[in-house]
Amino acid sequence: MEITTKEMEAHSNSISDIKVDASFRKIPKNAICFHVWKIDEDRLEAEPKSQYGIFIDDCAYIIYAASPVGGYVNQHTITREVKSSSTVERFIHFWLGENVSEQKRSNVAHKIQELDSYFSNTATEYRETQANESPRFLSYFKAGITIKSGLLLHSPDVNRLYQLYGRHFLRCFEMKSISWEHFGADHIMFLNTAQQFYVWIGRSSSNIERRHAIELANTHRVNSEDIMIVDDGYEQSMPEKQKREWNSFLPLNQRVVCQSSSMIEKTICNKMKIYKCCYRNNRLHLDQLDVVIPTKEDLNDSSTVFVLDGIAQGVWLWVGNQAPQQEKTGALGNGRAFVKKKKYPHNTPVIRVTEGHEPMEFMRLFPSWHSDSGDSQFSLKPSPTVLGKFDSLTLCQRPKMAADTQLIDDGTGERKIFRIVKDQVIEVTANKPAVFITTSSYVVQYSVVCNSMNTSDSESVGVKQVIFQWNGVEASADVTSKAEKFAKNLFENVAQKNMFVQMNEFDETPHFLQLFEGKLIILHNEKKVFLQISNSTTNNNINALQNMQKTDHFILKIFGDATYNAKAIEVLPLNNLNSKDCYVVQSEHVWVWCGQSSTGDAREMAKKVGSVLGENSLVMENKEPREFWLSVSNLMSQTLIVNGLNNCNSAASNGSASSGLSPQGITNGSLSGIATASGSMQYLQTTHKSRWQAQLFLVWTQRGKFFSQEIMGYEQSDLSPESVYILDAGILTYVWLGKYSTASEKEKYLNLAQHYLETVPMARRPNSAVAIIRQHDEPNIFKGFFDGWNYKHWQNYVNYINKRQIMAAVSADMGAPLTNGCNGSNICFNAKLPPALLNNQKDFDRHQKYPITVLQQEIEFLPPEINPLKREVHLTHDDFVSLFHMSFWEFDDLPAWKKQELKKKHKLF
Repeated sequence: MEITTKEMEAHSNSISDIKVDASFRKIPKNAICFHVWKIDEDRLEAEPKSQYGIFIDDCAYIIYAASPVGGYVNQHTITREVKSSSTVERFIHFWLGENVSEQKRSNVAHKIQELDSYFSNTATEYRETQANESPRFLSYFKAGITIKSGLLLHSPDVNRLYQLYGRHFLRCFEMKSISWEHFGADHIMFLNTAQQFYVWIGRSSSNIERRHAIELANTHRVNSEDIMIVDDGYEQSMPEKQKREWNSFLPLNQRVVCQSSSMIEKTICNKMKIYKCCYRNNRLHLDQLDVVIPTKEDLNDSSTVFVLDGIAQGVWLWVGNQAPQQEKTGALGNGRAFVKKKKYPHNTPVIRVTEGHEPMEFMRLFPSWHSDSGDSQFSLKPSPTVLGKFDSLTLCQRPKMAADTQLIDDGTGERKIFRIVKDQVIEVTANKPAVFITTSSYVVQYSVVCNSMNTSDSESVGVKQVIFQWNGVEASADVTSKAEKFAKNLFENVAQKNMFVQMNEFDETPHFLQLFEGKLIILHNEKKVFLQISNSTTNNNINALQNMQKTDHFILKIFGDATYNAKAIEVLPLNNLNSKDCYVVQSEHVWVWCGQSSTGDAREMAKKVGSVLGENSLVMENKEPREFWLSVSNLMSQTLIVNGLNNCNSAASNGSASSGLSPQGITNGSLSGIATASGSMQYLQTTHKSRWQAQLFLVWTQRGKFFSQEIMGYEQSDLSPESVYILDAGILTYVWLGKYSTASEKEKYLNLAQHYLETVPMARRPNSAVAIIRQHDEPNIFKGFFDGWNYKHWQNYVNYINKRQIMAAVSADMGAPLTNGCNGSNICFNAKLPPALLNNQKDFDRHQKYPITVLQQEIEFLPPEINPLKREVHLTHDDFVSLFHMSFWEFDDLPAWKKQELKKKHKLF
């Protein structure tokens, strides 16, 4: 791809002689701070803190944020200097309103170069556009942002119309005119007049948006009695005085509401392409790299720039340390040229990062970034440190430690194991060895151990039971489906506080493996030896165990080196013995073979597995007796290679030939590089030694599509009881169900998790482990990701439905028209419940709405989504009342014959 200079945005070629603006020079170079400036023509004006979060749509703004590495700042951050030895992350955002002039675009481009040069080109630069701001930008303004119209700044008319949307970060847009054309069912609208403040609630908006909008309305009006709630389709239910005023601005006979918004949040795309920038014949060319999944090694030239095309996530430009100054300053311009060349939307985000100063959101695009660089910033404590020094009580009392290790307790609690085979659920005897068959699914019901009588310790743990579902890679869809149904039934019907963890083979969580103390054995089929071991254990006949004839021959490869990351997997056929690994050979005798490069911890785990099989002999590499080679000879597919370190990855599959693994390797629950099945299973040894910083997403579905919104710098207060969130901890993906989330979300929580894993903006295995937790039942391994978890945080929370009920009651008691349908309306069905809430109990407003004339047409002319036998649900409330003289809530309680008679009368049948 070739890019010409005409396609680049205006950027100067050199900053050697740039004079840095005086406003920028006032910023301490080593300080945590947050600043906002507005570009007004050719002037740079520092915004007062009271105006942070308010933008004008014909202006450009510069935001500078400096935070500790891995930390976050926001609009309320107070400037404070730090030691020169402390590392500070710098971010420069320039925001462009949709009506900004070309002159202001050019001016802001030059100003950010001044600011960037002041900090020696180490800042990450973001190009932000109105209504398409990045998660980091939005994180600065927790209460949301307001966009004012530049055309109305000096207008003498005080009446204003605002459009609002955004489930977590509420965006409030001032409209240029007061007109029905701005109304959409997905939106909330503010009509601010001299006498009244109207809050119009779109029927497809979410409860969390509605609640935030009412709170924002209270900041606009000191007197809450001036606020009037108007429901979509219920405008005729307003009191006469308010209806007359509404009609003077928005005539109801001209009412038109868009059924679906074009401004809905974008879905995530996880495809990534990498281009290397190079000049040929003095022209810039982009050469695409042959990359399926990006790795840090792909950025292998510090003297140039690489372009990462993430489409929906934006276009990233990585600038090497040795790149010419022109490349550093012109990177954003080249990025914009790339967007134009690709004919991407004009609001596609463009971000420039510099080598050695990559932000977390850039590093996450590379699943193996930390393991490639050896970064131990996010490492987990090794098992000996945790379980040697600390016990279940310590993990109970220290949620942060529990989250770091992903261990709820030490795994010594009572457990019940159920095996799902075809249409049967079989409880496995507790005293049997922990042996899972890869063609089956298993459900484990585990009771958590706290060892404390202190109520606060019990609260800290959060759950009494954990329901685990484990699916073998060769288990059929019918088996996994039956296991899921059985596990969900336990999760949803057990009276105790609990959580549900669903995982697949190769994705076991640390706590699950800890239950078996690293001695979990996974086989391709059942072995007689384990039945004999179980019987001998039951009968307590040691001699019988030692003298029994063991007809099964197999080899187990040991993965992991600690009780919380180790297990043994049957490998067949055996192609090589890796010097880095340990094996347990079951034949007429039990052998524990340890490679010369294996660790002492791995050898200990191998000996534990060997002891499960009975009396065994330890064999070191290069010291094997002749009997050992005779034992393994019949398990080989070819001449056995004892390879040492040279051929450790030469086997096509060191596990089952039908292991079901993808051809990509696995790192940190993510796909990375290319590896064999052996290399893929190596993940089990490395996954718990490095992981990403956890990410929080608000997730939802709308019109059958999945959406997510990342929340950076998250806190407990970011979890709304009216929503569902996903906390991605890498090892485990948590789905948090708010108490007041919708019935559909509570029922289809696993679908939300699956959609997230398939669309997450980084390469991930779609079958990674998932944990389902409910509000007020959060385990310590979840709460530890939030600083200062407060158990009483939601004690006084009032959800949207209750808030409306309270406002309706106030209307009835004080005569103040706070909500339509009550107090003064000629149709008020319940003084304490507005008609919109009553109808919503029957899902009336979840259906798309059409004019009466459309619904009265012949069947062949009806829109496709309309059920001809249920046309009435597609009426607005006002139209319904005008025809039937009652609400849908009342109509639905009538006898079937009466309803049919009324529908025929009004040509809706």
